[in-house]
Amino acid sequence: MDVKSLAPEEAVKRRPFTSPDLYSHDYAVLSYLLEDLRGLFASPVVEPPLEVHQPIEWSVHGRKRRIVVCDLTALRSARREMCVVGFFGERHLDRDATPLEEANADLVLEFRNYPGILSYSSMELADGNWANLVLHDRPEAREQWRASQRHADAATRLSPLFYRTVRIHNGVLPRGVAGRARILIQRTKYWDFRGARTWQAVRELQSISP
Repeated sequence: MDVKSLAPEEAVKRRPFTSPDLYSHDYAVLSYLLEDLRGLFASPVVEPPLEVHQPIEWSVHGRKRRIVVCDLTALRSARREMCVVGFFGERHLDRDATPLEEANADLVLEFRNYPGILSYSSMELADGNWANLVLHDRPEAREQWRASQRHADAATRLSPLFYRTVRIHNGVLPRGVAGRARILIQRTKYWDFRGARTWQAVRELQSISP
């Protein structure tokens, strides 16, 4: 399948989800999710004590939020660069998303088998879609997770059924959660499932932090 290469400021006609103007929005959402995660470790003692791989769920203004801590020690103490994956999908909101939600729950359980995954955060947006933030300890861990059979099945079988478009940001978090650095976005990948054939593109960036 052909993958179109986009310039940093290039806009694709009839594919508004690829607009460079969306970086400000996406960066703000990912930063919000990161601050939720940092908030868990603002105090030396967290009550109730955090349990790894157990989802923490709550709502803000009626919208659902979720954090899954996978490596408590690394998130609390590491001050080294971490890898960032940010997911934004435009769902078919008129379709029953139960199979997608069930697959997401299975993927969370799968995290136990991939120690390079440090955390997973998700947030329901105002338009009914969701954004996800995943932190990995190194690039190799991110690629190992992509090779997971369950992850691959969700990406190749379920995404075209339940999403109109998807964009995924790859980047880094200098000095980790314990530091105060901001997320740097280095690459964005795009998928458009609306046509007879899936359209794909990638945009390479110079580590932007809008």
